[in-house]
Amino acid sequence: MTNRLRPWVAVAAALGAALTLTSPAARADEPAPAPTSNWTKDTTVDTITAGVTRTTWHEKVLADGTSPENRAKPRILQIVEIDPTAGALTLESTIGTSGGSAEKVIDQLTEVSDTPARRPYAGVNGGLFQPEPAGAGAADTAAHSSVSATDGVLHSSSCWNDGKGSTGAVIQYGTPYITKLLTYLELTGPSGETVRFDDFNRTPGRPPHCARDDEDTRVSTKPSVYTDPDEIVVFTDDYGLPVPKPGTDPNIAATADPGFEVVVDAHGVVTKVREGRGGTIVPAGGRIIQGIGTGAQWLRDRLAVDDRVTIGQRLRDVTLARDIPLDDSVDVVSSFHQLLRDGSIPDELRNTCSEPRTGKDGTTPICIDSRTALGTNVYGRTVLVTLSGETVPPDSTGKYTQTNEDGAYLRDFATLLNDPALNLRIIDAINLDGGGSTTLVTRPTTGLTVNTPPTDRVNGEYVHRKVADSVYAGVGSYGMYAK
Repeated sequence: MTNRLRPWVAVAAALGAALTLTSPAARADEPAPAPTSNWTKDTTVDTITAGVTRTTWHEKVLADGTSPENRAKPRILQIVEIDPTAGALTLESTIGTSGGSAEKVIDQLTEVSDTPARRPYAGVNGGLFQPEPAGAGAADTAAHSSVSATDGVLHSSSCWNDGKGSTGAVIQYGTPYITKLLTYLELTGPSGETVRFDDFNRTPGRPPHCARDDEDTRVSTKPSVYTDPDEIVVFTDDYGLPVPKPGTDPNIAATADPGFEVVVDAHGVVTKVREGRGGTIVPAGGRIIQGIGTGAQWLRDRLAVDDRVTIGQRLRDVTLARDIPLDDSVDVVSSFHQLLRDGSIPDELRNTCSEPRTGKDGTTPICIDSRTALGTNVYGRTVLVTLSGETVPPDSTGKYTQTNEDGAYLRDFATLLNDPALNLRIIDAINLDGGGSTTLVTRPTTGLTVNTPPTDRVNGEYVHRKVADSVYAGVGSYGMYAK
């Protein structure tokens, strides 16, 4: 996000802190999780800059070098705490070079500024995403899985979930606000006729991870993919890639629809319409609209060169039943799971795992999904959290030929964050993308440094995964106008 002078921020921040401090620590009817002595806190806290610290917890090591949690090696829990009252700090998200590309977290944070001293102090990977399944460079593409935004520009719609929306963090004025979000998207043609459109910046006919409306049908579970043969998708000018051509997923017939495409300039004026779609770059400040099925027919029948089209978008806070204005102070990071709500683990949080393994006893399963979380603590401060294995040093050539991927079941991760023995004092937290996506980057005096192990194997070498977006503590502040 671009830093600008923002009014009445101190009042908003103070109110947010007050609300956080008065949140109940735990529900009376919820038994506290059993304390554990299996974790040891480092005596030295890493002060990255004024207001940004990193605290590290190490899992206990047994005499044979294993952990007491049925693991061959101990895990590491890292907590970055961000206190905007102690330094000139911002809290932002970034999509890196473009909204359609996946990049490593360290690269996304490097691109925040050309000046090394103004690059972020600390950051983690953001929300879930899927690469487009086919086409040139598909492995490096990114389609956001739920509502995502930077500088007030939506990159993806929310999950439908029977009208209940999906979990996300609205980042504004240095504070993450965790809630349920629902997007309302609408095109208005020159005659005033309207139509709902489905999403942003992904292949029409292939919603990733979750249904965008009740017309979407699930066709795959690993990865989770839906389909809808009648869609309209809008591409923003920060998409950064040629928009998708037909046939991006050979397994989903709807993506083969040649469709119809409309190019719109920065003033909302249609500059080009054509049968077929794909291969075009979105003009600066403009949009490209792709339709398939009945979506293509609506565009074909109602839009012509020199017509005006309005692209309407609303972001609804379902929890408080209010709209969130999408101005350039707003970023949104998506999630599918709230780990902690008012200091308690939500009843609906499942103990899921995508990478179960047999533990060191050869019988009992464990989960090695690394985990990333974003939250706030009792002091009203933002916390960035990662749970992973310890980093294995590279070989003599600088390559990572070994890894130590580890993590936890989802609900077990929440239990760890809420453990009285650790006393982390986290009130609200959401789960971000995990597994190979889990990455923590900090900027000590030597420059940006990755503090989590690479776990994706490429050509015999372990590398850090490329992701869709990142959340970071940046250089700057939120000022007030002088009276």
